Amino acid sequence: MSYRLDSPATLFDVAELCGATTRIHWAVAREMWRTGETFAMRDDDKLLGVFGLYPIEEGAEAWFDIRPEGAPFMLRLIRDIRLTLASRSYPEIVVICHTEAGRRIAVASGFQLFSEGDLTYGRYVRRGQQGQQTGAGTAEAGSGRAAAPDAGGSRASTG
Repeated sequence: MSYRLDSPATLFDVAELCGATTRIHWAVAREMWRTGETFAMRDDDKLLGVFGLYPIEEGAEAWFDIRPEGAPFMLRLIRDIRLTLASRSYPEIVVICHTEAGRRIAVASGFQLFSEGDLTYGRYVRRGQQGQQTGAGTAEAGSGRAAAPDAGGSRASTG
């Protein structure tokens, strides 16, 4: 077992885990890969998960998709996501969560979650900001992960 983090993830990594099965999902996956930062988490050559940051006017949208096979590496996966988020200088990083697993990963990664109807979204809270009043900012809809395309895939293990 040889865990590693690759950046950028390949377009096929993003498409595989984001479930790019239709033209629109493929176009969204391609746009996220082309415009944002992407990371692939692997055990040897097996893809465990992908995550990334997509720049928006207010900062960035975080997105991730982790396979159930990534469970033994979850602490490492969360650490990699936290370190990546902490090292970026975006004024705000937001996330949209559509599953309970995604909400757990978002909270573990440092997001403060808010609910509005059926939508759960969050704002990344940097160290030292936990006690401050936070607004959620704007989070664009259209995602099935945490700000990733709603494209099927391994939905049970994603935001």
